[in-house]
Amino acid sequence: MFARLAAPFAGAVRSLSYLSFMASFAPMTNDGVEGDAPRYAAFSRPAGTARSLEEERAFLLGKVQHMRPFAMQILDVPGLVLCEDIVSDLDLPLVTTARVDGYGVRGSDLVGATPLNPASLHLVGSIRAADDPGRPLVAGATVRVEAGAIVPEGVDAVVPLAAGAPGEDDTILIGTETRLFQNVRRAGSELSDGTPLLRAGDVLTPRSVAVLAEVGLDKVMVRPRPRVVVFTVGETLVEPGRALTAPQQRYDATTALITAAARSDGATVYPLGVVAADPEAVARVVNDQQIRADLIVAVGAAPFVDAIPGARDADEAIVGLNGQVSVAYAALGDNQTPLVTLPAGVISAYVAYLALVRPLVNTLNEVDPLAGDRVLGRLTETVESEVGVTQYVPAVRTLLGATTPVAAADSQLAWDLARANVLAIIPPNAGRVEANTHVDCLVLGDGTDPEAR
Repeated sequence: MFARLAAPFAGAVRSLSYLSFMASFAPMTNDGVEGDAPRYAAFSRPAGTARSLEEERAFLLGKVQHMRPFAMQILDVPGLVLCEDIVSDLDLPLVTTARVDGYGVRGSDLVGATPLNPASLHLVGSIRAADDPGRPLVAGATVRVEAGAIVPEGVDAVVPLAAGAPGEDDTILIGTETRLFQNVRRAGSELSDGTPLLRAGDVLTPRSVAVLAEVGLDKVMVRPRPRVVVFTVGETLVEPGRALTAPQQRYDATTALITAAARSDGATVYPLGVVAADPEAVARVVNDQQIRADLIVAVGAAPFVDAIPGARDADEAIVGLNGQVSVAYAALGDNQTPLVTLPAGVISAYVAYLALVRPLVNTLNEVDPLAGDRVLGRLTETVESEVGVTQYVPAVRTLLGATTPVAAADSQLAWDLARANVLAIIPPNAGRVEANTHVDCLVLGDGTDPEAR
């Protein structure tokens, strides 16, 4: 079947038109298992339901819900979304303290004081930062205080030490007037009981953690990061860091790409690397990972979904996305953990991730499923588009908006994808899109397009 689907693309025009470029997204052999002969044809599912990109996205979004919030220690919450409003239930500072080392006074005792006519106040003691404030200060008296010390009741200002001089009989001579609450940090002056601090929906930062601790909270309700398991199925793929031992082997870049993309979208990701193109191997890995997964993303695994014990609501669709790609879904175990397969190939898998899986991760995070920076781009060349197929074209967009596809025909190289800074979106019913036409572009999340909003 896939040979028939790929045939229209195999004979496409080999110019820089996008029809030739789209040959790079032709389906792989064996329902998307890269480089394998159809040895496991018995496990291949029948051709799935034909769906548009929008239909498949709606189908998958109907299978996931927001992550349920729970109370988490505040040291573990940076980067997570707060799920409750935080309101202060105390005043800060809790007590009135001195801002400087000096003499606590009643301002009324210094009215009219000057250097030539200083006020004489009886020194009744001293208070260190760790001391209790003691008895209220009476009229005509002063008390020496350290910066940060709690001032006694009656003190409404602190005069710096340099402004006072010893007098006779335990008196202090102060030759200056004061303002009300001069050099005093009043209780509740910076934060009062009932002040809103943080709102539900805020992304918590290290500074947020400090605020929570400052008002005495050790736990808050947050939505945890979704846990996503990622692996790629293939016989000829080798994990980076290992030696290539046969000419048909190549390194697995897809697992790394999808892992990095999901992490940038706010997920905790467990990359498993390469799994053998064997139904028992795929089933074993999936069953082992269910306990720690909120979503499993398996590249090139569509032929093996039926081999997974306990998979429910299995569904395979032929999606009009950069050609015709096979995408499978199943609900796993009692928790109905969603399993989604992506087509093999670096570019094909990445496009399918952005179009279909990122909306699921966003939904788990209670973010707009279609969140993402978009800009207008002006095509520099004509793009041939198949009716009913949405195309995400890796392209370079300049500051002036000129947008040029970057990948060569038949490419599935991460290098070609890395040169792009946008995906030019060709809608499913566009047909032939002439050069100089403006199209929406999805900005790739690496900051390479300074005009992204």
